[in-house]
Amino acid sequence: MSTQINYAALIKDHILIGPNYVDCRRNIKLLLSAEGLMSVLDEEEPEFFNEEKPESKAVYELFHQKNSKAKLLVLSSLKKTIVDSVKDLYLTKDMMEELKEMYGREERHIHHQLVTLLYGTKMAQGTPIIDHVMKMRNLFQDLENLGMSFKLNYKTDVIFYSLP
Repeated sequence: MSTQINYAALIKDHILIGPNYVDCRRNIKLLLSAEGLMSVLDEEEPEFFNEEKPESKAVYELFHQKNSKAKLLVLSSLKKTIVDSVKDLYLTKDMMEELKEMYGREERHIHHQLVTLLYGTKMAQGTPIIDHVMKMRNLFQDLENLGMSFKLNYKTDVIFYSLP
């Protein structure tokens, strides 16, 4: 029961209203991950039950059960006016793609701001090194939340470059 309350709080505090797309998407993915439903965003819809492949019925039913639950979580994370624009889409994956098309431009703007901040950050004289490294680490983490990935060597090089 306590997990449902936590989900309700996450959903209530981060309903997609438009400008908060990045935060909302992250929270939707957290919810889907916690429920073991992330596969509906990655996998293609399985073919309908085929008598030649009896195991396909179980795979098909499991996918659609997960998709239905994921759709409910996504729809409950959206403002009513936004729900109306995606509620008729059958697959959760399609809903998330549609939301990205509608509101993902902000993500690009945030990405640009973070990259500019990352490369423009220089450690101020007298700042403890650990504080500066943590600041840089947080910027990398924010970019990784937007889907970027970095190798450790690259992160290290950027941090060294930012030192006086």
